[in-house]
Amino acid sequence: MLGAYVSSVLILILGYVYPAYACFKAVEIGKPEQLKTWCRYWTIIGLATFAQNITDQFLFWVPLYYEAKLALVIFLWHPRVNGATYVYESTLQPWLAHQEPFIDGKLEEAKNRVQDFTSRYLKQITGYLQSRSGEIVAYLQRQIPSMGGAGQQQKKGGGAGGFTFVSPRDAKEAAAKAFAQKKD
Repeated sequence: MLGAYVSSVLILILGYVYPAYACFKAVEIGKPEQLKTWCRYWTIIGLATFAQNITDQFLFWVPLYYEAKLALVIFLWHPRVNGATYVYESTLQPWLAHQEPFIDGKLEEAKNRVQDFTSRYLKQITGYLQSRSGEIVAYLQRQIPSMGGAGQQQKKGGGAGGFTFVSPRDAKEAAAKAFAQKKD
């Protein structure tokens, strides 16, 4: 027995790393039949990974469970057996072909719901931010007197480093006052 940890590492290497590299090579070489084989593999392994998340919770205690998962992964991609093609053509493809209109309808319905949900809440969020933007500006004007207008300058030294915040048109005068305050 390999154990759960060793089997998991081997499954990652033999079930994901090697097939990913072989898929990369098939893409680079450009052989359509190899690409078709690897697409079938990734379809089956995706469903197997989904099922694994459920079955691991209940079957982890079965003897040789992790070793069986490793054997399944090797069965799916090994060129002599070509298990992914067998499983795809004998089971998955006929079932998906029969269920395709139903699945497409549900996917379209889900996509529309997500779009409706997103647009509705995005409108609410932008409306809220627009309504609150006036309050934010008013708050900032109270915190930074120079934003309230030229006549609302602070007379005492405050702010960062004892300097007074002023509007840009009074910058020359403010610089002279700031240096005068700093000397005092």
